[in-house]
Amino acid sequence: MVKGIKVAIQLLILLLILIWLVCGLLLNHARDLKLEQHTLAHPWLLEHYKVTDVPVEHGWLLADQLFIEIDSELYVNAERKLRLNRPLLGGILLDDIIVLATDDNLILFDSTGQYISVLGAAELIPAEIQNIGLHHGLPVLQTRTGMWQGNSILDDWQLISLDGVSWSESVPVPESTMNQLRQQFETYGVKLTALLSDLHNGRFFGEQGRWLIDALLLLILVLALRGMFGMLDKP
Repeated sequence: MVKGIKVAIQLLILLLILIWLVCGLLLNHARDLKLEQHTLAHPWLLEHYKVTDVPVEHGWLLADQLFIEIDSELYVNAERKLRLNRPLLGGILLDDIIVLATDDNLILFDSTGQYISVLGAAELIPAEIQNIGLHHGLPVLQTRTGMWQGNSILDDWQLISLDGVSWSESVPVPESTMNQLRQQFETYGVKLTALLSDLHNGRFFGEQGRWLIDALLLLILVLALRGMFGMLDKP
């Protein structure tokens, strides 16, 4: 019985070492093997990585278009549109143009949710934006340096103090949109390189996984030292 347990433990350790070595070898040649192009969508793997958990609760509803930020990606009505360099702060409807704000840019869409352009420092947009709103139909930006009011074409901004600004407010994401997002995440799956990396560094096994890998590496080190000193002791 004891011998069987000992053999099982040895086999488990050897299996973990083999997995660690194979993952390291594959990661070392990931670009040559084009592993980033491959994804896995096995149900148990999606459940393990919580792929179907949508990390968002609120969005901005403008002209019947719902804008959502998930992991630095901007979605419009559950459709991925573009990557955001900075977090989304809010948005307004300016005539027939949707204006979204990050802390250093204004992102423009038409009323159907089609991307138009980005305005930033080069277009004299005030920096360090904290919020966006409307005052009598004109755009207002709250920044660290004060409140700025712009014109209808967003090319002229004046530092001003205003009361009664209608600031952008988020809304809960409807369950129908959440379901569409879950289906998309299931389609994307888990990248093979992410799985290999998590197995190699232990993150796949949870919070204590890295300690498991550390113990495995220490065991390999001890075995290597024993082997080396054993060879030196031979006459």
